[in-house]
Amino acid sequence: MQSINAKCRERLDELKNNLEASFPRETNFSENLCVYACGSLGRLEMSKQSDLDLFFISMPDENDDSPFFSNIDKYIFFAKLYEINKKLGYQDPSKKGEYWNFITKKKLLDIGSRQEDFNNSFTARMLLLLESKPIYNTLAYKNLVTEIIDKYFIDYVNNREDFHPLFLMNDILRYWYTLTMNYEHRRDENDSESKKNWKRLKLKYARLVTCYSMLGCLYKNNITPEYVLECISITPFERFYKLSLLNSKVKNIVEEIINEYRWFLSLKSEESDWWNKGDNKLIALKHADSFHEMVVHKLMKTVSEGNPALRSKADVY
Repeated sequence: MQSINAKCRERLDELKNNLEASFPRETNFSENLCVYACGSLGRLEMSKQSDLDLFFISMPDENDDSPFFSNIDKYIFFAKLYEINKKLGYQDPSKKGEYWNFITKKKLLDIGSRQEDFNNSFTARMLLLLESKPIYNTLAYKNLVTEIIDKYFIDYVNNREDFHPLFLMNDILRYWYTLTMNYEHRRDENDSESKKNWKRLKLKYARLVTCYSMLGCLYKNNITPEYVLECISITPFERFYKLSLLNSKVKNIVEEIINEYRWFLSLKSEESDWWNKGDNKLIALKHADSFHEMVVHKLMKTVSEGNPALRSKADVY
């Protein structure tokens, strides 16, 4: 894992440097656009087959929902980004760049609105908190994360002793359920057998880890916004390590989870016909079911036992 992490950090720096060279400080983008990477690059586990999973937040005032950048600005930015994407050897963006678009800061901070389910701001916000790394305008990125957590902790000041971040926990669970529903909705019988199986394993491993590593960390007494910001700043994998340090009872479970996740990552180097050989598919799906049990039931049950007051209010497994 350390070698993968180091390589991903190099790729993040490479991407940052190219964006900053293309859009330096004197351009319109430098103060008014924040870009962050999610997916395998955000988790620091990117493979050769990965594409860039990016989000683009325009930074006018929170109360201003008008497009900050003109259409010409938009065309210039994404044309240049596509050149960088090609130059650095990434796959083409998924769905031919359908998700390469600006989201306003107002939409990102509009927590709980009915609009966030279809304007992609809910997904953008959850991935920002759960598995992101800044690649353009790091200061704006940090400010966004802080403002979002402040909104989730709006009742914290007057309830420090018994505050639980239920609003945030519910949103993370909602995001997990959304991922599972999207998986079912988007199943395509025309996909190759390899692609179908990879989609399922990504849900059962990477998506699960992204959500439940944070939920596990939120099961904490005397929780503070600063603690949550610290959890956001590290990868899902690192959050599991953090959990094992905070709670000795989960140390062995975390070791099981990490070893099993390494097995999942090792499959990325296999050829596409791996799924058709022998009992490989059955073995992989059995691994996935076992991993789900480890994370959702075994880990969360043990973590929640240390906080019965919160367990009575939150149903996370």
